[in-house]
Amino acid sequence: MEIGLIATAQLAKPEFCEEKTVAVIDVLRATSVIVTALANGAGKVFVTEGIPEARNLYTSFLPNAALLGGERAGNKIEGFDLGNSPLSYTTDVVRDKNIVLTTTNGTLAIRNSKTAKRLFAVSFLNVFYAAKILADANEPLLIVCSGTNGNFSLDDALCAGMLIDSISRFVPIQCDDLSQMALAFFRQGGSIQEKLSDCKHLKYLRSIGYEKDVEYCLQPNIFEVLPEYLPEGFLVLKP
Repeated sequence: MEIGLIATAQLAKPEFCEEKTVAVIDVLRATSVIVTALANGAGKVFVTEGIPEARNLYTSFLPNAALLGGERAGNKIEGFDLGNSPLSYTTDVVRDKNIVLTTTNGTLAIRNSKTAKRLFAVSFLNVFYAAKILADANEPLLIVCSGTNGNFSLDDALCAGMLIDSISRFVPIQCDDLSQMALAFFRQGGSIQEKLSDCKHLKYLRSIGYEKDVEYCLQPNIFEVLPEYLPEGFLVLKP
């Protein structure tokens, strides 16, 4: 199985994603939110790049049928129902609701990758289940790490390495240079928390009060779900 890796959302170009299976990773926190919301019963997660686009889409739903979620600079957008904290996407809040989501990095990565043959959202929370599904398909895989404001981010790279390592348990793999580095990073000694102790974005989220989010998002394999992006512009759980 051929595996490639792109370091940031901004580097995900349509021509790179065409005819490939793509896994978008934004550990802190968009794909963790998407996985959590859908696992907790949300209907669909619509991803938008800009705040005006999100507000306009939200107004197209019937009253009480959708929730607005998103962040800028890590914090909830004024007037939105929810921020980008997966801990707020509980079953009692999101069940049977559509989510309109806009974030700084993760939703951009998904939108930039939408020319993919198939497109999935992966986080630590569902990484092993995602690996099983992707290995079963055994098609060329491009991993898009969302990064942070156009910069490479260690948290996404470590999750990518864990995904690659998990896939390698099922099928032989051939990695490009960057995915080899992510795999080697994951296979180094130490826990997830130890490896990410100096991660810039992780430290920033802690500094603005999201310590519990960080702890939650770094838990591997707590959900057996795999959100898939459909051409209509939303993610649902893969059947």
